[in-house]
Amino acid sequence: MNRYGARVREHWTRHAPNRLAELENPEQFFTDLGAEIQGQVSDLAAKLENNPAWMLEMGRSSAQTYLQDVARRTTARRIAEEVVMNQLAWISDPSLPLDQAREEWEQTRPSDENLVTWAERMQDAPDLMPSTVELEDKAKEWAVPVEFLEGLVEAEIPRQYLESNRALLAEAATIRFLREVR
Repeated sequence: MNRYGARVREHWTRHAPNRLAELENPEQFFTDLGAEIQGQVSDLAAKLENNPAWMLEMGRSSAQTYLQDVARRTTARRIAEEVVMNQLAWISDPSLPLDQAREEWEQTRPSDENLVTWAERMQDAPDLMPSTVELEDKAKEWAVPVEFLEGLVEAEIPRQYLESNRALLAEAATIRFLREVR
């Protein structure tokens, strides 16, 4: 069992002893969960390291020093660990399995169509374009880069732009889900 599996087991021991007792093979469960967490952390950290929209000011430059590169990678890994651990382990009520919690959340979350409606409204009344702060707040609320929202408004057909960025929206939905299960 890796360190992620051990941390999750400690958490469940304290916060969900009944759920832990129901597991047929706790050792295998936490070993598998730890491996899944490790894989997802690695994948997300790699995405964050290479995506300046998510890492904001921490993008790589040609003049970047070794220490700056290490700091960038470390920050990406820590962010990834926090996101993935929150998704898979630190649920405040671990009695509801994650897949069921996600399914329930998907049924009640705001539709991505709301973004299309918003973009069309901005196109119809360009003088109502939100301020930078409002745009940043909307980006934070939807867990998408500001550039995505700007592109959505500038697109000739916002719905097509949304469809062509479905992967980004799926990732954003996961981030929003994680925020709510905290």
